[in-house]
Amino acid sequence: GSRGWGEIMLQILKRRECGLGWATDVLLPRCLRAEELRQLALAHQGGYRQFGNLVWIDVPGGRITASLVACRLTMRLGSAAAEEAFRESLIQVLSGSG
Repeated sequence: GSRGWGEIMLQILKRRECGLGWATDVLLPRCLRAEELRQLALAHQGGYRQFGNLVWIDVPGGRITASLVACRLTMRLGSAAAEEAFRESLIQVLSGSG
């Protein structure tokens, strides 16, 4: 489904990964910049790693993977509350108020 905050719309896709549980793909209205992903990592006590255009944010409850060139990210957080908190931060960053 889609969830929005003001003008920001996120499309959320849940999928089962073989042997790994659930992954949540978030389709973004625009690509995130490295500094925005670093900001999200800090806000969620996460470690930030980048290799080329790929970014990994390791947080206490799991991992977020993102790309600097694809307008999407994937959450593997294992908790609906953690996913909701990350989505709220994501919307703030995308709207420029993060």
